[in-house]
Amino acid sequence: MKEEKEQYEKVDMPIYHSVISPYLPEKILDFHTHIWKTEHWKVIPWETDVEGGRYMVVQKEYTAEQLLSDVKYLFPDRKYSCVSFGLPNPSFDIERSNAYVLESTKKNSGIFPLLVTGRGLASKEEIEQAICEKGFLGYKVFLPWQGDDYGNITVEDMLGPDEMEIADRYGLIVLLHLPRKDRLIDPVVQKGVRYYAKEYPNAKIVLAHCGRCYHPDDMFNAVHSINNLENVYLDTAMVMEPMVLQILFSEIDPGRIIFGTDIPIAMMRGRRVYVKDHWVDIVLKGYPESAYRAEGDNFGATFMVYEIILAIIRAAKISGLSEEELSGIFYNNGIGLLKRGVKERR
Repeated sequence: MKEEKEQYEKVDMPIYHSVISPYLPEKILDFHTHIWKTEHWKVIPWETDVEGGRYMVVQKEYTAEQLLSDVKYLFPDRKYSCVSFGLPNPSFDIERSNAYVLESTKKNSGIFPLLVTGRGLASKEEIEQAICEKGFLGYKVFLPWQGDDYGNITVEDMLGPDEMEIADRYGLIVLLHLPRKDRLIDPVVQKGVRYYAKEYPNAKIVLAHCGRCYHPDDMFNAVHSINNLENVYLDTAMVMEPMVLQILFSEIDPGRIIFGTDIPIAMMRGRRVYVKDHWVDIVLKGYPESAYRAEGDNFGATFMVYEIILAIIRAAKISGLSEEELSGIFYNNGIGLLKRGVKERR
């Protein structure tokens, strides 16, 4: 605890107050956070020999209360709200997880819930009830694979006409983690995103992790596929490379970029970097072993949340974004999507 307090007071807070806080609006909306309880796991993947089980090792429980405590630690002088959902993978009981997220939003006014669902996982009637009666604001699309075994899954495999028709009717958020090894560079993925964006223009498709383009080359080769799709947005979860965002700012309206973190993953101290053609999380010692995670004690580091924010700020400066445009990324862009969805359901 003493080391943690020293790190926080001597490293994290000086960075926050000197180069982060001056650029943040009074209110922050984080569009990408996870909350769950231990009993939601059907199996702990990294405790088995399942293929891809150690792709992303996380704590067994991360409650809404822990999330709200952590963000007070991160943003001591800001009003924080977030979009939350469980862990959308086959190791998880998504029915119990969805119920917990909904319960948490009723107890905490600053949490906006997304329903974890996907093609064939619920009937149209069940989805519509979750939206119209229970208060979910859209979907976090289920990932029908374990770890990094993306295989040949398509966007259409993850979401079907039933889910998209409801999203279009009510103007819902569709937060989508893109499939396949080559993510948004893949022509098959591009075709799926473009088809759904044009076929269901009232749905608000948000590509998680900037379409999983952590490498500038990936974004450079992918952004053309979405630059004219006005209902396709991108969240910044775990994107810490300013050049990725510079490319985005040069091609699309910054009003389509939304601040997201991937908390609790982004509570680690370190930075996501690219090496050759893949990302690697460089972190301080003390975190569990995980695929694409390298630890050390011979460098300084702060919260990954801060590194995400710094990437946005640096790219905005270089790209000449206005103060209003930068503030919009941290709050107005995301809250505008949420409010429009609520209005259209009435």
